[in-house]
Amino acid sequence: MVGLAGCTSAGTDDGTVDESGGEGTLQSLDVGGSPGGPVPVLPEGSVALLDWWATWCAPCKPQMAGLREVRDRFPDVHMLSITNEADEPAIRAFWTEYRGTWAVAQDTDLRTNERFGVTRMPTLLVFDPEGTETWRHVGLAAVETVAKQLREAGAERV
Repeated sequence: MVGLAGCTSAGTDDGTVDESGGEGTLQSLDVGGSPGGPVPVLPEGSVALLDWWATWCAPCKPQMAGLREVRDRFPDVHMLSITNEADEPAIRAFWTEYRGTWAVAQDTDLRTNERFGVTRMPTLLVFDPEGTETWRHVGLAAVETVAKQLREAGAERV
């Protein structure tokens, strides 16, 4: 297996962080399998997989097929892909071309990047139902590795 390094994120954070412990919501786009409207970053009581990505990030493209497979295996896991890009047409085109089947949201003020210490693309984080981060990976991740980490966080495969 060939490993790819993650891409460096650009920009600085001038956003605010919810210091109360809540992770808040982001606005998801209505494209592909993404529902549109507000989506929680970390819903209470759910295993969650957060994915930071960008349209310009080379390893993010093949990662999409793997994440679709993860989605099929673990439909009850909260999956959210987060981009810092403002170009909504480019995001929509990427999500359509690479067949995203879960929520995708923009965070142009980098609020979630700051909150979770994300500085490179792609970055995947897994959280258990209590909201504790149980796994972090930068770069292209194998489907079986992601699946193993989700199971260890408490997710059940269908």
